[in-house]
Amino acid sequence: MEGYTSEREQVDAIKKWWQDNGKGIVLGLIVGLGGLGGYRYWNGMQDAQAENASVNYEQFLNLAIQGGGKETMETGQAILEAYPKSTYARLTALLMAKLAVDDAKLDDAKKHLQWVIDNAGGDELVAIARARMAQIILAEGNADAALQTLQQVGKGQAGQFAEIEGDILAALGRKPEAAKAYGAAQTAMADSGADPRLLELKIESLGLEQAGN
Repeated sequence: MEGYTSEREQVDAIKKWWQDNGKGIVLGLIVGLGGLGGYRYWNGMQDAQAENASVNYEQFLNLAIQGGGKETMETGQAILEAYPKSTYARLTALLMAKLAVDDAKLDDAKKHLQWVIDNAGGDELVAIARARMAQIILAEGNADAALQTLQQVGKGQAGQFAEIEGDILAALGRKPEAAKAYGAAQTAMADSGADPRLLELKIESLGLEQAGN
């Protein structure tokens, strides 16, 4: 399977988290700690924690690039336990899921994806985790459950996973619907400039033209 997030998506996710939560955190701390002195103390502590999370995440990425393994997964798990509410942890769990898939450990991959779903709130990363979960469930041969999982992705985000939807519908024998989903994926792919040939092959494999549809 392809990578879970691009570098740009990671940066956008981090920026979005701070935009959504940063102001409320700061205001709450100013009230709760009772004054500027307490705020300065907390602000410094938070900065240090964020810096530590960043350093650990960078170490995790470097290990993952080298091919994963026990040390990589242990480093990732340490990030999840130390910084569970951070975007770094969510991105770590997504990459841990990918590494588990690469090692054919699908149960472990689903566990990491479920961690993202349970800990990311309304974050866009939840949609990615659900879509990847649906792919794994489909690979396990349960297309009905895969479709149910994918349908939990919000309507505003479902379009970016149209190809996955097409794969599931094709596996269910719902060929006209699969062709429609693949068509939506082609439109999205044209906007991104990606290579459409694989999608074209998937549409041809449905055999609808030969059947006169």
